[in-house]
Amino acid sequence: MAHIISIIIPTLNSAKYLGECVRSVEAQSFKDFEVVFVDGGSTDNTLTIASACTKGRIISQTRPGLAAAWNEGVLASRGTYVAFLDSDDWWESNCLSGHMEGLRSEANYDYSIGQVKYFAENNDALPRGFKSSLLIGSHRALMPGCFVGKRVLFDKIGLFDESLQVATDIQWFHDLKLAATSFHDLNEHVLNKRVHESNLSYTLAETPTYGRELLQVLRRRIHKV
Repeated sequence: MAHIISIIIPTLNSAKYLGECVRSVEAQSFKDFEVVFVDGGSTDNTLTIASACTKGRIISQTRPGLAAAWNEGVLASRGTYVAFLDSDDWWESNCLSGHMEGLRSEANYDYSIGQVKYFAENNDALPRGFKSSLLIGSHRALMPGCFVGKRVLFDKIGLFDESLQVATDIQWFHDLKLAATSFHDLNEHVLNKRVHESNLSYTLAETPTYGRELLQVLRRRIHKV
């Protein structure tokens, strides 16, 4: 059965936080969705938790990396719209309803962007690459967890660049902006993003990989403009 929204959740030994993530999905006031778990070979209790999701299905990831997980989820999706949620984050219950209300308000809207609140576990030290000021208030963010967009955008723009470890979403959202698509600015906090030392984006931000990939993205921007 086809659903309006396909929610893509990459997993890899995600049992510690996945239950909270899934509960936030199941608590959505907008109910016409499917959940596609893209599992990278979990050996903990991840698959048991994912299997309990009544609207979920699990696919096995065939290529390594987060970008590949997103891409395989997009290709397996059946919805008219696509959303993404990291397994250690969670949504407000009005997330999908807010996005869809906005998207349906104008026929030419291709995607909707909401706001994020960052939070840290009480006993977790902040990663060195994270600015503590971001823990205050909510922030409009071009990031996967704040996005709901038409599935056909990926036919138009392409999938995430699997050669990038850190900047793949930065690159894709830049390409989205260059495509001159029309969007809805959802002026609401929809995503709660957990900050901890295992966050890939923050740990890699302290490595040469981050600078190298940002330079690569910048060069692509100059070439495309």
